[in-house]
Amino acid sequence: MHEIILFGYSKSAKEIACLLQKNDKPFVILTTKQEMTDVAIADGYDAYYINYNNDDELIKYGITKGTKALFCVSEDANRNLFVTLSARALDASLFILSLAADEAEEQKMLLAGANKNINPYTVGANRIYRLIKKPVVYRILDEMLFQKNQIKIVELSIPENSSLINVPLFNAHIEANYDLMVLGIQGAKRTSRFRFHTYKIRRKIQAGDILVIIGEEKNIEKFKKDLYT
Repeated sequence: MHEIILFGYSKSAKEIACLLQKNDKPFVILTTKQEMTDVAIADGYDAYYINYNNDDELIKYGITKGTKALFCVSEDANRNLFVTLSARALDASLFILSLAADEAEEQKMLLAGANKNINPYTVGANRIYRLIKKPVVYRILDEMLFQKNQIKIVELSIPENSSLINVPLFNAHIEANYDLMVLGIQGAKRTSRFRFHTYKIRRKIQAGDILVIIGEEKNIEKFKKDLYT
């Protein structure tokens, strides 16, 4: 079984893969684009194309089955965030490291379940040491580039006249209809526990529930308009 999963094959992922290989650490690369999978294979790595929306795909390649660390290093911040969330829901003890472009992005990743973030603006690009409790590698990378994005996270209360009431969260199609990510849901009562969203959640949405949504501001505004009008 692979000790480490690299999600994505960005410039950062290539650097990490090279270092892992030099340190004889078993790892696998998972991507959401076949062309990137082909590039990783051509570079000599064990790589596979996956549907990142399917938890079974993560389980198939090692989550919950002995994998010690997951590095979410895709160029797509939304996908890094979603995989971080899914993996944390599957395995509470897994070490997860995610890319983060700035302080706000760091907070989102930590909320989603990351143990640690790589932020080139606050950590520095020359050296990153001891990233997990028992180091898998002694140096992860010497150079890292990450583009800023317009991703935001908001909490939205479900109004009493919403068409989503009594619809199971997994069947609300918010992701598909608005290109947004639902991080989770919490009941109106303060004592209600926050439920991280996976596609297996069948809880029906009720008036007053709080949805935590992540996505681009324009898509959030479109969803809010439809939700409150």
